[in-house]
Amino acid sequence: MMGKECCEKLKPYAAVFLRLGLGIIFTYHGFGKVFGEGTGMGTAWNPGLPVVLQTLVAWGEFLSGIAILTGFLVEAGAVVITIIMLGAIVMVHGKNGFGMMNGGFEYNFALIAMALALIATGPGPFSIGCCGGGSCCKKE
Repeated sequence: MMGKECCEKLKPYAAVFLRLGLGIIFTYHGFGKVFGEGTGMGTAWNPGLPVVLQTLVAWGEFLSGIAILTGFLVEAGAVVITIIMLGAIVMVHGKNGFGMMNGGFEYNFALIAMALALIATGPGPFSIGCCGGGSCCKKE
Protein backbone atom coordinates (compact mmCIF):
# COMPACT_ATOMS: atom_id res chain seq x y z
CA MET A 1 0.00 0.00 0.00
CA MET A 2 2.89 2.36 0.64
CA GLY A 3 3.75 2.51 -3.08
CA LYS A 4 0.18 3.33 -4.11
CA GLU A 5 -0.07 6.15 -1.55
CA CYS A 6 3.20 7.61 -2.79
CA CYS A 7 2.11 7.50 -6.42
CA GLU A 8 -1.25 9.09 -5.62
CA LYS A 9 0.51 11.97 -3.89
CA LEU A 10 2.69 12.55 -6.98
CA LYS A 11 -0.15 12.61 -9.53
CA PRO A 12 -0.93 16.32 -9.10
CA TYR A 13 2.68 17.07 -10.08
CA ALA A 14 2.71 15.11 -13.35
CA ALA A 15 2.57 18.31 -15.44
CA VAL A 16 5.45 19.78 -13.42
CA PHE A 17 7.60 16.71 -14.18
CA LEU A 18 6.75 17.02 -17.88
CA ARG A 19 7.51 20.75 -17.78
CA LEU A 20 10.89 20.18 -16.16
CA GLY A 21 11.90 17.56 -18.72
CA LEU A 22 10.70 19.35 -21.83
CA GLY A 23 11.67 22.82 -20.59
CA ILE A 24 15.25 21.84 -19.74
CA ILE A 25 15.71 20.00 -23.05
CA PHE A 26 14.52 22.91 -25.19
CA THR A 27 16.11 25.68 -23.14
CA TYR A 28 19.42 23.82 -23.48
CA HIS A 29 19.14 23.17 -27.22
CA GLY A 30 17.74 26.62 -27.99
CA PHE A 31 20.43 28.32 -25.89
CA GLY A 32 23.12 26.55 -27.89
CA LYS A 33 21.55 27.59 -31.19
CA VAL A 34 21.08 31.22 -30.11
CA PHE A 35 24.16 31.92 -27.97
CA GLY A 36 26.64 29.26 -29.09
CA GLU A 37 29.91 30.24 -30.73
CA GLY A 38 29.41 31.03 -34.40
CA THR A 39 25.62 30.76 -34.30
CA GLY A 40 24.98 34.45 -35.01
CA MET A 41 22.23 34.75 -32.37
CA GLY A 42 20.33 31.91 -34.01
CA THR A 43 20.93 32.86 -37.63
CA ALA A 44 23.91 30.65 -38.49
CA TRP A 45 23.71 27.33 -36.62
CA ASN A 46 22.71 25.26 -39.68
CA PRO A 47 23.96 26.44 -43.07
CA GLY A 48 21.57 24.03 -44.81
CA LEU A 49 18.51 25.99 -43.68
CA PRO A 50 17.35 29.47 -44.71
CA VAL A 51 18.33 32.16 -42.20
CA VAL A 52 14.70 32.97 -41.36
CA LEU A 53 13.97 29.32 -40.54
CA GLN A 54 17.15 28.99 -38.47
CA THR A 55 16.19 32.08 -36.48
CA LEU A 56 12.60 30.92 -35.88
CA VAL A 57 13.71 27.46 -34.77
CA ALA A 58 16.52 28.67 -32.50
CA TRP A 59 14.49 31.35 -30.74
CA GLY A 60 11.37 29.17 -30.76
CA GLU A 61 13.21 26.38 -28.95
CA PHE A 62 14.85 28.73 -26.46
CA LEU A 63 11.82 30.87 -25.59
CA SER A 64 9.41 27.92 -25.57
CA GLY A 65 11.78 26.03 -23.29
CA ILE A 66 11.85 28.93 -20.84
CA ALA A 67 8.05 29.35 -21.05
CA ILE A 68 7.47 25.66 -20.33
CA LEU A 69 10.07 25.56 -17.58
CA THR A 70 8.59 28.53 -15.74
CA GLY A 71 4.97 27.60 -16.39
CA PHE A 72 4.23 30.78 -18.33
CA LEU A 73 2.31 30.31 -21.61
CA VAL A 74 2.95 26.56 -21.42
CA GLU A 75 0.36 25.58 -24.00
CA ALA A 76 1.68 28.10 -26.52
CA GLY A 77 5.25 26.94 -25.95
CA ALA A 78 4.20 23.31 -26.35
CA VAL A 79 2.46 24.12 -29.66
CA VAL A 80 5.64 25.83 -30.93
CA ILE A 81 7.74 22.82 -29.91
CA THR A 82 5.31 20.44 -31.61
CA ILE A 83 5.57 22.44 -34.84
CA ILE A 84 9.38 22.58 -34.66
CA MET A 85 9.61 18.83 -34.04
CA LEU A 86 7.20 18.05 -36.88
CA GLY A 87 9.41 20.21 -39.11
CA ALA A 88 12.49 18.28 -37.94
CA ILE A 89 10.76 15.01 -38.84
CA VAL A 90 9.70 16.23 -42.28
CA MET A 91 12.96 17.98 -43.19
CA VAL A 92 15.61 15.84 -41.49
CA HIS A 93 14.74 12.65 -39.62
CA GLY A 94 11.73 11.17 -41.42
CA LYS A 95 13.76 9.76 -44.30
CA ASN A 96 15.73 7.67 -41.78
CA GLY A 97 12.69 5.84 -40.39
CA PHE A 98 11.63 5.65 -36.76
CA GLY A 99 14.71 4.30 -34.96
CA MET A 100 16.98 6.86 -33.32
CA MET A 101 20.00 4.60 -33.86
CA ASN A 102 19.65 5.29 -37.60
CA GLY A 103 19.03 9.03 -37.21
CA GLY A 104 15.26 8.53 -37.27
CA PHE A 105 12.48 10.48 -35.63
CA GLU A 106 12.00 8.44 -32.43
CA TYR A 107 13.29 11.24 -30.15
CA ASN A 108 11.24 13.88 -31.98
CA PHE A 109 8.17 11.67 -31.54
CA ALA A 110 8.77 11.40 -27.77
CA LEU A 111 9.18 15.18 -27.47
CA ILE A 112 5.95 15.74 -29.41
CA ALA A 113 4.14 13.32 -27.08
CA MET A 114 5.43 15.26 -24.05
CA ALA A 115 4.35 18.58 -25.58
CA LEU A 116 0.88 17.24 -26.41
CA ALA A 117 0.52 15.92 -22.85
CA LEU A 118 1.25 19.43 -21.55
CA ILE A 119 -1.28 20.94 -23.91
CA ALA A 120 -3.85 18.43 -22.62
CA THR A 121 -3.08 18.83 -18.91
CA GLY A 122 -2.13 22.48 -18.67
CA PRO A 123 0.84 23.77 -16.68
CA GLY A 124 0.02 22.21 -13.32
CA PRO A 125 1.14 23.70 -10.02
CA PHE A 126 4.13 26.01 -9.54
CA SER A 127 3.36 28.01 -12.66
CA ILE A 128 3.70 31.71 -13.33
CA GLY A 129 0.25 33.11 -13.91
CA CYS A 130 -1.25 29.77 -12.98
CA CYS A 131 -4.77 30.88 -12.24
CA GLY A 132 -5.55 32.20 -15.68
CA GLY A 133 -8.00 29.32 -16.10
CA GLY A 134 -5.51 26.46 -16.34
CA SER A 135 -5.99 23.06 -14.75
CA CYS A 136 -4.02 24.14 -11.68
CA CYS A 137 -6.82 26.53 -10.72
CA LYS A 138 -9.53 23.91 -10.30
CA LYS A 139 -10.69 23.73 -6.73
CA GLU A 140 -11.54 20.38 -5.20
